[in-house]
Parts: sequence; structure tokens; C-alpha cells
Amino acid sequence: MRKINFYYFVFLYIGFSLNVNSQTTLISQGSSWKYLDNGTNQGTSWKEITFNDIAWLQGNSELGYGDGDEATVVGYGPNASNKYITTYFRKTFSITNISQFTSYTLKVKRDDGVAIFVNGNEVYRNNLVANASSTTVATAADDDGSVFVSVSLPSGTFILGNNTIAAEIHQSDGGSSDIGFDLELLGNDGSQLKHIRWGTTKNPLEGLTITWRSTGVNDMIKWGYTTSYEQGTFSGVSRVAYADTFFNYTFPIVNPNSTIYYQLFDSQNNTWTVQKTFQTSPPINTNTFSFVAFGDSRGGIDVWQTISNLSNSKSPDFVVFNGDIVSDASITSQWDDWFNYGKIFLEKNLVLHALGNHDALSVPNYLNNFELPKSIPVIGTELYYAVPYGEAVFISLDSEIPNDVAQYNWLVSTLQANASKKWKIVFFHKPFYTIGPHIGEMDSYFNTWWKAFDDYGVDLILNGHDHMYERSKPINRNISLTSPVASYGSQPYEGRCEIVCGGAGAGLTDPSSAWFIESFKKSYNLCNFDVTPTSLCGTVYDNNNIIIDAFCISKLLLSTNDQKQVFYPIKIMPNPVANFFRIYYTSPNIGDVKISMFDLNGKIIESKTSNKLYSEFTFEYDATNLASGVYSVEIEMDNQKDHSLLIKK
Repeated sequence: MRKINFYYFVFLYIGFSLNVNSQTTLISQGSSWKYLDNGTNQGTSWKEITFNDIAWLQGNSELGYGDGDEATVVGYGPNASNKYITTYFRKTFSITNISQFTSYTLKVKRDDGVAIFVNGNEVYRNNLVANASSTTVATAADDDGSVFVSVSLPSGTFILGNNTIAAEIHQSDGGSSDIGFDLELLGNDGSQLKHIRWGTTKNPLEGLTITWRSTGVNDMIKWGYTTSYEQGTFSGVSRVAYADTFFNYTFPIVNPNSTIYYQLFDSQNNTWTVQKTFQTSPPINTNTFSFVAFGDSRGGIDVWQTISNLSNSKSPDFVVFNGDIVSDASITSQWDDWFNYGKIFLEKNLVLHALGNHDALSVPNYLNNFELPKSIPVIGTELYYAVPYGEAVFISLDSEIPNDVAQYNWLVSTLQANASKKWKIVFFHKPFYTIGPHIGEMDSYFNTWWKAFDDYGVDLILNGHDHMYERSKPINRNISLTSPVASYGSQPYEGRCEIVCGGAGAGLTDPSSAWFIESFKKSYNLCNFDVTPTSLCGTVYDNNNIIIDAFCISKLLLSTNDQKQVFYPIKIMPNPVANFFRIYYTSPNIGDVKISMFDLNGKIIESKTSNKLYSEFTFEYDATNLASGVYSVEIEMDNQKDHSLLIKK
């Protein structure tokens, strides 16, 4: 049966209730599985832990066919009208701390019927009769396999050491168009602590703070860089939460690029959680790091779970959230949903927030939920702040009060103080340039906020508010109010790159069109950014982990002596490129032309020569032998050099 996109369905976990116990992921979504797709009847021995599956194929989940979102496509036989009914899956994994788990939560996607076995014993069956053979058809899945169904398993289900989960997926009939399989296993301990999240009072390494929710009165944390928790045991600092109590612990300056091992103490139940880990970011003086940006999760908790889990899989050094976390920040249940469905992501990632208009419905709740840096100089607010990090500065603004003089003056002084930073990145909720329904809401502040962005060479502006993906052309209003400039960057002749990445769960909005938009898509999305000494490159993914946009801002040749005011644009099509691409270049120069390709470390890859007979020049380039990556294309004529970026798939 064909799946449909259920982004506003009633969440139909069978027997589902959100487990408030502390949980450890034992098998994650998207894990690797052995599978057999040759249509044979495997009898009963295939479920046992001792079964030899060395001849089976292997691939990451989701496994299946027919939907286009599979990580691994399995076979269905020679006849599309009479497909194999049954496909088999196996995975062996180890549990070393089994005594800490009081129960387990198993979640499975199945289209259509499934039977699941642990070490040879059946633990779950759905849409499939007992004692089914390889030719037994299933009952069609009422959700078409689009959601995870959930079952609770008792503490004795698994054994210490190696365990094997085996699953069989059955079609509802031989002509069915698709099957799908994915599975997640969580171990639950006895602690009632929940809503663990990470923030900072200063930057990713200084002021790093963990927060959790509890019913206790004297919760603690023990931690270290080894499993012996050698840094010691410390009391959490409590504060009143929107429900129960929040506890904080702010770490001393932590080691960069290190794993923190920790446990939290539930003083209400006199129980320590299972061991958990957190990966710290690169050093403060780094010139290479990654971050993810998105926003507008609001009421779409199912999509929020998908986007947040996908973001976690990118392993960013930290995350920028562009506002509108929930639909109404005054409603406790909405915060509960957001924390619960973002659990995997929130327990592993440091998040920098910007206030959205829906978050502003209860600013006290918003500020109470997160540890955020204060503006410097301190003027008593975390609603706008700056985080200098490496060769970059991240500036969060409050677009609910864009007319606030104190905030504007702070913005200008902060940009002045960070003028020497290579990368200037600003994030706030409401966009200036958008083709969504919120067009024009920030127009009154072109002469204040945007003028500061142009004057001080802001490279990247990140927003939400409109629920889609948009990337602007290079905009520099000091040069033109009605047309883009040729390239992104911080030089006086270059323009701002503004991105709307408001696709983390809220209902999608319809785009229009405008001269200032380079790329857009009506889809859920996240933006992944990689920063190097010479480039800032963005790769944008939809909720199915499919790339919908890619671009780079290059500062490969930027130096104090590279201040030319006259340059000519290079257009490359297609870009990204698989094999051949064409260069289009227009300049007044006539004569010999040199076309060179550099990697982002400035190393020349190859050069070609040609003759430019007219002002307009076209050149076809064979990129077949180029490795995947980002390159700088340079055209040199006499003393003129112009550059553009190429992305090789």
C-alpha cells in the first residue's frame, strides 16, 4: 500500500504513552540490519540468537521499497504483480548495563504486518495471524506504515551481553506497491527525571549548562571525562518550573572535543539515571566547526520529532533555533510535547534560541525553560545576545521589538566590536526578504537593522516565521534596493545571504515569487552549515533527509590587500554538478583567459586556457574526475581575477 504524508494525523502509537522515565537508546532509528529478500520460507530457526546470518544482505533502515524514502531498497522478486509476501530482518546488539533498566520501549514502523522476536521469543505481533508462513498475507496497516507503533517490554525480555531481534514483514497482497521497516529500542530506568536539555550562559565551552525537570528537592549530577566520573558529584540548582521543578548545573570551562560522562540523581525516587554522554564542541579559537539551524516547530510534534532526530544525526557542534518553539508558550502541555518528542535531540545538543512571536505569548516561560547568554554589556536580558566563537560571531536578536533603541544601539556596538571576525551570523525570527505570508513585516527596519547588516558586512542572516525554506540572492541595499549584487560576502561590493528555515513542524505556508529569492521550497527542512578557514557552506535537507539546496560563501582569497571595487560575475550551470558544467562570464576584457580550479585550502587542482573574443565568454568544463566537494573557480585576464564557487556532487 502507498504511504501518505501524515503530518497532522492523530499520533496513533498502539498502547502509546510518553514514558517519563529516563531512557537510553539501545537501537536507534536508521540502524543497520541484516535482511533476506529472496522469497524463501525460513521456518523457525532464523529467529534464534545462534542462527548464522552471514549470507544475508545488510543495510540501514528504513528498509523497504515503493515509497522513495528508503535508506535501503530491498528486493521483491521477478514479478511486480506477484511480489514476495515476506521479508526477514535481524540485528544483534549488546547490553552491558542491564541491571539499570526496569523496562523497555520498542517502537516499530511496519507496512503491512509484523512479528518481532527477541532471542527466539515472540514479543510483538501486529496485522499478522499467529504461526504465519512466508506466504501468509497480512492485514493492511491502517496508518500505511507511516508512524512508529510502540509496545512496552518487561525487564526480563533481554539478557546481559548479546541479544538478537528478529522481525518478519508481510505484505497485504502480492500486488502491493510498497513495504517498510524501521525499529527503535529504548531502555527505561527507574528515574522520573525528564526534559534534559543543554544551554550556555556564554559560549559552547564556557558557561555550558545542563537543565532537567524533576519532582525532587535535592537532585545532583556526577560527571567526568571517564566513566569513573572523576570530576565529582555536585548539587543541582533548583528553580520553579512551569510544572514540577527545574534543576541546573553549570559546568566549569570544559575540555573541547571531549565526551562528558554523567548521571543525574533523582532525589524523589533516590535513583541515579543510567550513564549518559554529551560531546563538547571544538576549542574557542577554532576555525572549523559545524552548526544546524531551523525553527517553527510549534504544534507539529510528529514532524518536530523527525526534524530533531535528523538534526541530531548530523552531529553539529551546536544548534541555532530561530523561534516559535510552541504555538502558545503559556500552555504547559505544549512544552511537554516539545520536550518529549525532541528528547533524543535535546539530550545531545546545545541550542541557542531566538524569541518567536508565539514564544512571546509567555516570555517568562520561554526564559525559564532555557539557559541563554546575556547581552554584553549586560543590560539584564537574554532576549538578544552575542556568542563569539572562533572566527565567527553569532548574534541573536529579538524581532518582537525591532524598534527598541537600546537593542539597535547594542547591535551596532556588537558589530563594531566584532568587526575583525571573518564570519558574522545574525539570527532572529521575522525575516526581511520573504515570499511567504509575512511579506513586509520588517520593512520599517531596513534603515536600522538591515543598514547595520550592510555597513558591517554580515554574511548570513537566519530566520523563521514563514514555514518553508527560502534563500535570498546576495542583497546589499547600500548598492541597490531593487536588484541583487553578484556574490555573497562581507566586502563592500558583496551582499547578505538571508535564509528562512522555518520548517521544523508548523503547517507549511505557500510561497509567492520575487526578484530577491535564489532558492525556495515548500517543505519541512533543516539547514546544516560547515565552517572552514575559507568557506561557510550550507546544505539544506527536507524531512526525508533529501538535499533541497546547497551553497557556499567563500573567503578563499580575502585579504587586506584584496579590496578591488570592480569585479565581474561568473555564472556556473549546473551547480551542483555531476559531470560537465558550463561557465558564463561577461567582462570588457578581450584576449587570453586562464580558468583555474582551487580547493578550499587554496591548492590549485588544474588550469585551462582559452581565448575570449567578445565581452561574453562561454566555456564548457569536464568535472568528471573531480572528487566530491567545494571548489573555487577563478577566471584570470591580465590583472583581473574573478571567482565563483562550484559544488561537485
